[in-house]
Amino acid sequence: MKRYLLSFLLIAVSFVIGVIALPYLPDQVAMHWNINGEADQFWNKSYAVFFGPLLMIVLFALLTLMPKIDPKKENYKKFSGTYNIFVNLFIVFFFVIHLVTIGYNLGLAIDISFAILIAIGFLYIILGNYMPRIKHNYFAGIRTPWTLANEKTWTKTHQLGGKVFVLGGICMIFISFLPGLYKFISLMVILVTSLLILTISSYIFYNRYK
Repeated sequence: MKRYLLSFLLIAVSFVIGVIALPYLPDQVAMHWNINGEADQFWNKSYAVFFGPLLMIVLFALLTLMPKIDPKKENYKKFSGTYNIFVNLFIVFFFVIHLVTIGYNLGLAIDISFAILIAIGFLYIILGNYMPRIKHNYFAGIRTPWTLANEKTWTKTHQLGGKVFVLGGICMIFISFLPGLYKFISLMVILVTSLLILTISSYIFYNRYK
């Protein structure tokens, strides 16, 4: 399990950080923010500090289980290195969110919407760079009726998807500097546009290569 050493380490560190931060946190800590970056949902600190680490454990379990139950599990061997990077990457992402959440509740001057959007932007950019390597499967990747039905369509869609994700990630980083409402609207535009491009493209590729 050396390939997941980073994930194990970050999960352990996230628990330690939670234990250390617990005495210094207010009884009720912010766990959700509105589009203006204002906290609008609070949890008891005893639950909140361990939510992130437990979520990381559940996510890790799901991500490592999926290749074992996928009907096309043999295909995972063809991109196992890339898949391992994805697993570690998602754990890193949620570790960062955990740190940001605790830091905010400890009184640090953190703009949550800015920090999270920057994190998502970099997540998209890294995913985009590796996306063309994903082989045909039923869990990981761009899954539309047409990519699942045809391996050539899958390949072409993921080649395009890599570029769309990288561009989308760069745009997210830029819009993170916008005011709250404009940031939210811009994010929705990026997500919906990306979804439409990849869905329509997969349909076009399918009809071209079927």
